[in-house]
Amino acid sequence: MNQKGTFMTTPTHTSLVDWTDGLGLARVTHGGGPVVALRRDGAAKARLALVEGQVFEDLPALLDAAHGDPAAIEAGAVIDAPDHQLLSPVGRPGKVICVGQNYLAHVHEGGRDTGPAHPDLFPKWHTSLAAPFAEVALPPESDQIDYESELAVVIGVRARRIAVEDAASVVFGYTAANDVSVRDFQLHTTQRVAGKAWDGLTPLGPVVVPATRLGGVRPDLAITGTLDGEVLQDDRTSSLLFGVPELLVYITTVMTLEPGDLILTGTPSGVGFVREPKIFLGRGSEFAVRIEGIGALRNRFVDEKKA
Repeated sequence: MNQKGTFMTTPTHTSLVDWTDGLGLARVTHGGGPVVALRRDGAAKARLALVEGQVFEDLPALLDAAHGDPAAIEAGAVIDAPDHQLLSPVGRPGKVICVGQNYLAHVHEGGRDTGPAHPDLFPKWHTSLAAPFAEVALPPESDQIDYESELAVVIGVRARRIAVEDAASVVFGYTAANDVSVRDFQLHTTQRVAGKAWDGLTPLGPVVVPATRLGGVRPDLAITGTLDGEVLQDDRTSSLLFGVPELLVYITTVMTLEPGDLILTGTPSGVGFVREPKIFLGRGSEFAVRIEGIGALRNRFVDEKKA
């Protein structure tokens, strides 16, 4: 294994990747550790994702080696990849940047007339991420656990101070996320981190699909959030107030983005905290986020086990 978190392999057969029909990059538990693989939503098998003969443990190193180009990725050996073996498709992103108030209907349901003048940003860390089909532990400190269905951008190359017209060269692809929020902790102060960056409360996945397969940097994709079979959120990603290019321009003015960094673009209307009566996630709740062309992540929420 080298310092980039990759290891060499000698595949007996590789092939070009056909990115159609929702094929994307997943992380799978295989041979005692994680590997990046090519998988379609719902499939029980996948193929190792290779760049110049290397197998990768995590997406940032793979994207760095591929220079953010899907055409540089090849398909290797077939491996088992059932839902329960999937991990968050990005394990240790350098940055997880989230955007608040980015759908107008969500702005309105929160009691505001207009959205923010600039992107409303807050951070998470890699410890916040969870697998797309994992059981997710409910924090015992709160009974106000809310759901937020979101499109997540996966950065492909290093970028700083980009222009709108350069956005397509920066984005590798998209995946789905549930920005689970601990509402009472979120409202402790004017800052959101305590309610947003909770360990293990941000399911991600199931796969990262190249942006070129999903409408480029201005995707128009159906996004839904379903609680125990009932659709509570339903919109399209074209409704974003700040689109992907505008977010990239603003964020890269402030900081350098690197391969594997994540941007969670905000949630549509329908969150539980503003409903009457309020709807929160509880023991046994199952919440699914589905995005057209990517597939669905689906998590059951359970009591946190005490060590």
